[in-house]
Amino acid sequence: MEDTAYASANVRIRVFETNLLTRSHYERMIDAPSYDEAVNVLRDTPYRNIVDDLKETKNYDKYLMQQLHETFEEVYQSTPQRELVDIAALRYSYHNLKVLLKERFTGEDFSSLYIPVGPRVSELRQAIHTKESAELHPAFLESIEEAMTDYEEYQNIQAINIILDRRYFTHMKQLADEMGNEDVKKIVGFYIDLNNLSTLTRAIKQKRTRNFLVTILSSSGTIPKEELVELGRENLVTAGKVLREGKYRSIIEESIDQETQELSPVKIDLSTDDAFMRRMQDAKLQVFGPLPILAFLYSKENEVKNIRLVLAGKENRLPAEKIRERLRMSYDA
Repeated sequence: MEDTAYASANVRIRVFETNLLTRSHYERMIDAPSYDEAVNVLRDTPYRNIVDDLKETKNYDKYLMQQLHETFEEVYQSTPQRELVDIAALRYSYHNLKVLLKERFTGEDFSSLYIPVGPRVSELRQAIHTKESAELHPAFLESIEEAMTDYEEYQNIQAINIILDRRYFTHMKQLADEMGNEDVKKIVGFYIDLNNLSTLTRAIKQKRTRNFLVTILSSSGTIPKEELVELGRENLVTAGKVLREGKYRSIIEESIDQETQELSPVKIDLSTDDAFMRRMQDAKLQVFGPLPILAFLYSKENEVKNIRLVLAGKENRLPAEKIRERLRMSYDA
């Protein structure tokens, strides 16, 4: 598809962008003296209609996910290529797959955990039961088959998360390849690399085995998986030194604890999130092409993440600085 085909969609995305929260909104929420006062900051934003519910129930996860669902539906209606939005929605689809498979294997009801973004939960459930679907992308069926086969053999419910996390990235790369847009392929490769770096850091911290790394790391990024698996043998100081010599030097340097010289799992999660947001800030400046749509959706997701973080912090009476240091970069930063 020609990049110019996205011109009208990108004009509409520019309008959506004007409704995103700014750093000023977050600062006012963080500095508010109470949870209720922090919620009140949202009265002059697109979240105004849920303010009273947030104050009464404090069930911000439910209401924020509903807002995210509405945003995705609006963008689906605006884009000339649904597959582009499918890439952004995929994380929620795989979350729902995890929940549905655990329901099947345990017999328990986890419906409160469903996220209303991506394919209908009923369609995913049917695919799990029949291993067939006329609506779902074939990669979903492959993911379901692998997770179910593993559980039937090993009866390890936790392995579902590991398998589907890796399959999520495989599926994402497949969608990008099918679209055939080089900019989308590069963004997806970058995203997978960043997630692999975070996963590797946590695995080293937890002293995970080589077999675990082989299972959980994705081979769909641009950093060879075998190189990352081999680094898993090292400690966090050595891993940091090696990775500093690679293509993501600045991200790694931001993620090293200055006292211990170790790669920090907390710091690398924040640094990789911010690095991807910086890439999205560059992407939003494109006049043509699909990247402004992905950039907006990622920014909306970050917005929801930040609101949840601030409200949870205010509810639990965390110091303002503790909340502020965990805040993800905003779209206007």
